Amino acid sequence: YPAHRDAKAALRWVFANANNYKINTNYITVGGGSAGAMTAVGIGISTEEDYKNEININEDNTLSTTHLEESYQVKTILDFWGAKISLDALEWIYGYSRFNSNNPPLLIVHGTEDTSVPFSNAEELRIIYENTGADYKFHALQGLGHGPWNAMVNGKSLSDLAFDYIVEKQNLIN
Repeated sequence: YPAHRDAKAALRWVFANANNYKINTNYITVGGGSAGAMTAVGIGISTEEDYKNEININEDNTLSTTHLEESYQVKTILDFWGAKISLDALEWIYGYSRFNSNNPPLLIVHGTEDTSVPFSNAEELRIIYENTGADYKFHALQGLGHGPWNAMVNGKSLSDLAFDYIVEKQNLIN
């Protein structure tokens, strides 16, 4: 919960300060590995209201600096050996799924022998994206475990794979 709340506050800060730092907010990607991927999936797919209004400024005065009025939009999500656990919690609390055909494109990369975050978590996200019709790409890292940052997919490093995915999905090169 605190990680998601803080990450959403950080995104609102980026959007609130975009002009000061010359940030083009039309090209925002969130991503990470393991817990970072779980946070990225959570903030990329949950609604802007999730993790925002469950406490108020009187209960936590630090909220006054988190640009609660600001809106943001995630364009792509990078999930390296993550899961949708935070979205499961929201569904359990509020009674509806956040997944739909308008979710940002999702790159899923996961080791088939991951003992920290089971590979079944990646398969579950893939199935959800297939069922909703949202755009995704899935790479199973055969025989690899948790966090193999040096892995290669079709001759590409994971950083190159992520870069190419962002470029393709956000139409950065015509």
